[in-house]
Amino acid sequence: MTVTNSSQGGGGIFVHGWGHDLEIANNRITNNSGTLSGGINVGQGEFPPSYLQGSATNAPPGSCVDANFAAVNVQLPYCHNQHVNVHHNLVSLNSSIGDELFSATPAGAGGVSFCTGSDYYKFNYNWVCGNLSTGDGGGIGHLGFSYYGDIEHNQILFNQSANPTIASNGGGLLIMGSPDVDPPCGVTTDADCVPPLGSVGPSDGAGPGLVINANLIMGNAAESGSGGGLRLQNINGSELLNFPTTPSQWYSVNVTNNIIANNVAGWDGAGISLQDALLVNIINNTIMSNDTTASSGVLFNTLAAPLASSSGTNCIQTAGGGTRSCPQPAGLVSIQNSATLVANFPTIIRCPQGHGGGTNGTNNGACRRYSVPILENDVFWQNRAFYIAVGSLGTGTLNQQNVVALYNAFSTTRAASQPLTGACVTAGTTGSHYWDIGVRGDTGPTNHNGSLGTALAVRWSVLTSLAGGYNGGGLFNTASNPLAVSQYCNGSRVPPENGGLGYQVPPGISDATVPNPIFNLTPAATVDEGNNWINIAWGPLSLSSPATGATLGNYALASSSPAIDYIACLSASGDCLAAGEVVSAPPTDFFGNPRPNDRGTSTRIDVGAIEHQADQTGSLVPHLDSIAPSTGLRGTTVNVVLSGSNLTGTTAINGLGGGGVTVTLTSVNATTVTATLLAFQWS
Repeated sequence: MTVTNSSQGGGGIFVHGWGHDLEIANNRITNNSGTLSGGINVGQGEFPPSYLQGSATNAPPGSCVDANFAAVNVQLPYCHNQHVNVHHNLVSLNSSIGDELFSATPAGAGGVSFCTGSDYYKFNYNWVCGNLSTGDGGGIGHLGFSYYGDIEHNQILFNQSANPTIASNGGGLLIMGSPDVDPPCGVTTDADCVPPLGSVGPSDGAGPGLVINANLIMGNAAESGSGGGLRLQNINGSELLNFPTTPSQWYSVNVTNNIIANNVAGWDGAGISLQDALLVNIINNTIMSNDTTASSGVLFNTLAAPLASSSGTNCIQTAGGGTRSCPQPAGLVSIQNSATLVANFPTIIRCPQGHGGGTNGTNNGACRRYSVPILENDVFWQNRAFYIAVGSLGTGTLNQQNVVALYNAFSTTRAASQPLTGACVTAGTTGSHYWDIGVRGDTGPTNHNGSLGTALAVRWSVLTSLAGGYNGGGLFNTASNPLAVSQYCNGSRVPPENGGLGYQVPPGISDATVPNPIFNLTPAATVDEGNNWINIAWGPLSLSSPATGATLGNYALASSSPAIDYIACLSASGDCLAAGEVVSAPPTDFFGNPRPNDRGTSTRIDVGAIEHQADQTGSLVPHLDSIAPSTGLRGTTVNVVLSGSNLTGTTAINGLGGGGVTVTLTSVNATTVTATLLAFQWS
């Protein structure tokens, strides 16, 4: 079925409540708009106070779950829409203005939103492309508290979150616990105000057990904020207050086997961004060619900035007379915990192992200050940082406005134009503008001011550079090129073959103020009217070259990649756990193939999302489909044909017919092996 041209609150499909066991499958949801979500909306932003195990004040009807198993004060599921299964849909070209989910906070995904009470939902095998939100979450949003969500095997492509007035986050996929629904503002509730710190509690969090596995998250943009590919925000909240020294009760998110590539963030964390996300495991992902432009910092200081779902601090370089923004981490950024969460912290919280705590946890460890994810077996490669610089008035038709340009980080070199669509231009850059991992407040890849001098721990991973504390003992990282089959870089939206010139970062156009104010990095009270926002234009917004038709991004490892079999497992049995690691590798990869490829016998796995299906010598693993004939009489010669794949190089056939059988190979090729079998006659 096709659902199109709807403009109601819930967009194309709106599951308001009690839609238990609903299946939404094999539909085309396109060109819809809504104030909640543009394409599909499950649930809505209003919900009762939390249901806590053992509480005498839980409001009717209460949770649907028998909570005898739960500890006192564990938050129980709302059960508004249980077991909704959304799969194999095309969700494209939808938009959300995102102004109805939460009081004062524009949040609502352009494509698909799962709101509080969407317990045990599944969102699998969908194509989510070209959706837009003026709030948080361009493509998909998990918004609020839901039990055990499952987001797997989706294509999340070329979605965008953008707002010219305040910061908005999460271009491709947003996971966000909901803010307080009705913050008290004097005698008026549900008004545009910022409650004093400590007067409201933190978010209820995103709920337990969320899995984000094997998604292609590519070409998305958080133009006005953080998290171009994936934004994890307010994952933890009230459960930290209920169980401050029992992190086993904290909500966790497992991020595994995802390809997160070619996303763009207007501030930081073009690949992944984390805030109030204290228990996130990021294992076996490929995070490549993501770009930060540092072009949206003015939005942190506007009149309406406190009403955004998250806050930030603008940064302007001291060099350049206040005309240059500060470069920001591009692959992954961790952000200091929100002021609301910090204001509600008890005296002691206990950070778990790998998340800012030692082997047995640490009281008031690093997780009290910022999100500390577990980073294992990941590829972080050539994630680029840029900054904007404001020049003088232009020439010709641009003579009424300052010219804004994009520069490579830590240099005064303009971002280069591409000779071909998707080309990665390295000439003249010396690699200095790569910034894979950082904490907000760091001033460069080797500076860790944001984390008080300590780098985020990364193990058994590939990074563009190991400088800055990533080559320490027991980390086992490498800076060898992982050699993806096909890597591309962002640049011109217009194909260079047709005259495109690279990234464009022109000042926005204020329709309300004529003539347009002169652009600068000091925000006006109303940014859109003050012309303080940047309207980024970049590309290619395509999976293939419009000039040649060639595939642009194939982030599987080439057969010669040094990342193949790089990780040494401690044992061949069970899921791979390498020395120094806390979390085991997932048993399957992006495509569902086994990890290791010869599971049960191999003790080595690959770095990244895709496990190269090869044995220890680098040859492809043989696969047998059939044997014909499958029986024969003893004392006779039987001609046998074995059919399958990757059979080249076969030198022997074992296990045919038991003892007393002589096997002679007669021919071997990639798909067929022929042999004669002679079974001795027993006397």
